[in-house]
Amino acid sequence: MNLRVLPKNWGIFVSLSFVLGSTNSMAQEGAAPPKWLLREIQQVTAHGGRWVADNQEYQSENEPYEAYVTVWTANAGGYTMHGRLFGIRSGQETPDFWQYRQYWHPGERRVVLEQFGWGVTVGIGRVWQEGDSTHSSQTFYRPGSPPRQEGHKTQYIDEDTKTTESFSIEEGQWLPQRNYTWHRDRKSE
Repeated sequence: MNLRVLPKNWGIFVSLSFVLGSTNSMAQEGAAPPKWLLREIQQVTAHGGRWVADNQEYQSENEPYEAYVTVWTANAGGYTMHGRLFGIRSGQETPDFWQYRQYWHPGERRVVLEQFGWGVTVGIGRVWQEGDSTHSSQTFYRPGSPPRQEGHKTQYIDEDTKTTESFSIEEGQWLPQRNYTWHRDRKSE
């Protein structure tokens, strides 16, 4: 193919054709994201997407953080979101502990949560809705360590408050770990 005969804006045309074709194909195959996911993305990312949880109950010499903060941003027209988690120590923000990506995987027809952290730690798993709460189950991998499984359960109390419970998953059993109450930080708007 002679590239000299392509119009200058051919890349935009190809990209637009791919997006429109993909959207049409998803609708035809029934692989569209579930409505609960789209509502959750809108809920979590609204008003700046910044959530703060007090860490006083777990604060120690090895964990000197007064609070934890997550910041979530919607992407791709509200169909995916990415986030980050960091601490507050002596009133100052720490570097990110974790970075997240949550999205609908149309081929697998499930919500995927990917998590990336220090020490080349990677967590990957799925997210689903059960009753009025959201659950996630991930397997974490780190060089030199065996894989481990963790779960989370999130409950939305109101527009500006949610609770999370974390679990270690051993032989299919969800063993409780920590509980946090997160409050939306509207100062970041």
